[in-house]
Amino acid sequence: MLPILSTVLTIFVITTTVTASTECVWATGKIACLKNQTLVVGATVELFDLDSPQNSRIKNPLDPDDKVAFTTVEDSDGIFSIEGCASDVDWIPGIKNLPEMYFRVFHYCNKPQGEYKTVLPIWRVFVPKTYDKHINDPIILDD
Repeated sequence: MLPILSTVLTIFVITTTVTASTECVWATGKIACLKNQTLVVGATVELFDLDSPQNSRIKNPLDPDDKVAFTTVEDSDGIFSIEGCASDVDWIPGIKNLPEMYFRVFHYCNKPQGEYKTVLPIWRVFVPKTYDKHINDPIILDD
């Protein structure tokens, strides 16, 4: 009985002291297919919170990257807007672990069956600001 009570008490203490930082994002941008701009219509832009090591092909199976939101590009101008919120656990008390955002685009620019393009580096621009880097610096989808 004592080991069970000790385990329950430990879990209670851990779960009541762990906090998370939740941040929301407004983002807008533009995707471009230089060989044929009409191929951007129907592309899907996904917003992710990075939980795996940055700049690594290794994905964390215990804490995979979180899909925060997605949108479909509806016009050949390639402009998109997306918004969502993400939370990351504050592992060290008193130090905020802010979400690290990135885009992934499913598009038809290079292959008729479509392909994904991950857009790094990660960024941290949260509401009330808008992340708009890719309006003046479009995401180029061509190989």
